[in-house]
Amino acid sequence: MLFKSQHIFVFFFTCYTCLGIAQNSAPVTESEDKKVEQLVNYFNNGLEKKAYQQAHALLPTFKSDKSVASINLLLAYYHNKYVAIDSSIYYTNKALKSRKNVNDSLGVRLQILSYQLLALNNKNKGLYQESKNYYIKGAELSEKFNETNLYYTHIHGLASTYLTLGKTEEALELFEKCVKFSNDEDVILGSYINLGSIYSLLSKYERSNSYLQKAKEMCEKNPHRTQALISVLLNIGDNYLNKETDKALLSYNEAKKISFEHRFYNLELIALGKIGNILFNEKKDNEAFLVFSNILIQAMELGNLDVEKNSYLMLEKLSVRKQDYRNAYNYGKKYYEIKDSIDNSITEKEINRLEVRFKTLEKEKTIKLLQIESLNKSLNIKNKDADIEKYKLQKTIIAKQNENQVLQLQNGVKKRKNEISLLKEKEARKAIELDREKTIKYVVLIAFFILLVPIAGLLIIYYQKLQAQSLLNLKEKEINEQQVVSLKKDQELKLIKASVRGQDLERKKIAQEMHDSIGGNLAAIKLQFSQLSKHPSKLNLIYSQLDDTYEQVRSLSHNLLPKKIRENDFGFLIKEYIATVEDASDLKINISFYDEEKINRISKILQNELFSVFQELTTNTLKYAKAKTVDIQLDLLNEGLFFVYEDDGIGFDLSLTTLGIGLTNIKNRVENYKGILHIDSKLGRGTSINIEMPVTT
Repeated sequence: MLFKSQHIFVFFFTCYTCLGIAQNSAPVTESEDKKVEQLVNYFNNGLEKKAYQQAHALLPTFKSDKSVASINLLLAYYHNKYVAIDSSIYYTNKALKSRKNVNDSLGVRLQILSYQLLALNNKNKGLYQESKNYYIKGAELSEKFNETNLYYTHIHGLASTYLTLGKTEEALELFEKCVKFSNDEDVILGSYINLGSIYSLLSKYERSNSYLQKAKEMCEKNPHRTQALISVLLNIGDNYLNKETDKALLSYNEAKKISFEHRFYNLELIALGKIGNILFNEKKDNEAFLVFSNILIQAMELGNLDVEKNSYLMLEKLSVRKQDYRNAYNYGKKYYEIKDSIDNSITEKEINRLEVRFKTLEKEKTIKLLQIESLNKSLNIKNKDADIEKYKLQKTIIAKQNENQVLQLQNGVKKRKNEISLLKEKEARKAIELDREKTIKYVVLIAFFILLVPIAGLLIIYYQKLQAQSLLNLKEKEINEQQVVSLKKDQELKLIKASVRGQDLERKKIAQEMHDSIGGNLAAIKLQFSQLSKHPSKLNLIYSQLDDTYEQVRSLSHNLLPKKIRENDFGFLIKEYIATVEDASDLKINISFYDEEKINRISKILQNELFSVFQELTTNTLKYAKAKTVDIQLDLLNEGLFFVYEDDGIGFDLSLTTLGIGLTNIKNRVENYKGILHIDSKLGRGTSINIEMPVTT
C-alpha cells in the first residue's frame, strides 16, 4: 500500500509564508499582523475549522495585499486538506493575484507554495502530467532562490507522481535524496513510507521494515499523522505476512482500530480484508466468516464493488468448508452476478480477438504461398530441381507452422467455450438443486398451514381478550393523565402566585429603599441648598451627600440585575443554558471561549446584555432555522469582545427580509455599547452573525 504525498503536508509552510510576509512587506496595521498570526497558530495546532471561520470573517476587512495573500493561501491549504480540489485551486489563484511582484523574496516564496498546491490538486484530479510539471517548476524556482525546505517538498511530490506513473527507479532515487538531504520531518516521513512500500514490492523485506519502523516512530510522536500511521501499519503487516503471521495480525488489528476511531472507512475495509485472509488460511472459519460478513455490509454501504465481490467469494469458500452448500450456492451466485457483469464482456472480446487473429494468420498463409510461387517462377532452369525441393521443404515448414498456430488458436477458442459451457452446466445443476429445495419448502409450508388454523383460532380469542384489556388500560391511563394535568396546573398556579408575591415584596423593598435612603438624602441636600447663601461652608457637605446618593443609586441598580447573573460566572450560565436547550431539542451547540477567566470578569451589566443576545439568537434558530448544529466563538482580545454565532440552517435572503423585533433588539443592544453587528446569510447555506464591541473588565 503506497503512501500518498498529500498526507504529509501539515501546513508548516503556511505559517512560514505568513510570517515572512509580515516581516518583508510594506508596513501595515499592527492589528492585521496579529490577527493573521493568530489564525496561523490555530491552523497549525489542529484548530482548522476555527481558523477557517475566522479567516472568512476577517478577509473582507483586510486592506493590505500581504494580509489578503496570507488569508487566501491559508484557505487554499484548508480546502486541500479536505479534498475540495476546485475551491483550493480558486484560493491559490487568488493568493497569486494578491502579490503581483514575483521578483522579491516574498513573491517567490508565495509562487513556490502556489505551485505546490496546484500540483497536489491536479494529482487529486488524476492529471498526473500537469502535477509533474508544477512540481518541476516549483523545484527549479526553489533551487534558484535557495529555498531548501521548499525544494525538497517539491522533490518529494515529484517522486510520488513518478511512482503513480510507474517510474519506480526515478521515484526511488528522489525519495532517497529527500531522506538524505531534507531537514523537513514531514518530507522525511513520506519518503520513509514510500521507500518501505517500494522495497516491499521488490521483496526486500528487511530493508522495507527498517524504513517503516522509522516512519512509525515519527507518526507516534505527532497525533496529527493518523492516516500516515495506518499506512505504515498495513505495510508492516504485509511484510510479516509470509513468515510471522502473529505480528502481521497485530499490525492489521492496530490499523483497523485507528481507522475506525478516525472514520477512515476504506482503510478499515483494507485492514479487515487482510485479517480475514489470515483467519481463512489458519482455518479459523467462524471468526473469518464474521469478519467477511462485516466487510460485505460495509462495502455495500460504501459502494465498493471490488471488496463486495471478494467478500462473497470468501464467504462461499467458508460455507463449502462448513458443508453448508445452500449458503455456498447463494454466495457463489452473488459473486458471479458481480463478476459476470465485468468478466462476460471481457471474455467475448477475447474470443473475438482470437477469431480475428486466426483469420489474419490464414491471410498471411495465403500471402506467403503466393510469394513462394512467385519465387519459384523466377528460379533459373539449371537449379530447377534443387529449387523445387527447397520450395517443397519451405512449403512443408510453413504449412506446419501455420497448422500449429491455427491449432493453438482453435484450442484457445475451444478452451474458452468449454469454460463458458462448464459455468452454464454448473448454473443448471444449481438451479435443479434450488427447485428441489423449493419443493421441500412447499410441502413444509402446506403442513404448517394445516397446523396454523387451530392456532389462529386460539390467537383470535386471545387477541380479543387483550383488546378488551387494552381498552380498560387506556381508560385508566386517561384518568391518570387528567389527574396529572390537574396537579400540574395547581402547581403552576402556586408558582405564579409565589412569583407575584415575590415581585410585590421586591417592589416594596425598592420603594422603601428609595424613600428612606435616596429620598432622605435628596431632602437633606435641598435643605442645605436653601441655606447655602448664609452658610457657604456647607458646599463640601452637599458634595459629600451627592456622592453618597450616587453610590446608593448605583447599588440599587446592581441589585436589580437577575440573581443568576449576580451570583454566577458568565461561562457557567452559558453552558448551563446550552445543556437545557440540547436536552429539550435535537440542536447541537458547540461553544468556545478565549479567555474564559477574563470574560467572567467583565461588567455584570454587559454580561446580562450578552446573555439576552445569546438567548434571542438561540430562540430564532430553534423557531426558524431548522438547523442541526450551532457553532459559537466568544473571544476577548486587546480590550475588544468578538462574538461569532453560526448555524447550518436554511438561511434567508437579507435583501428580501427586514429585521424582526428580536434582531432589532440585538442591534440596539450592540449599538448602545458602540459595537458593530454583521449578519451574513444565504438561502441553503445557513446564517453567520458577527458582533464586535469594546469592553472593559
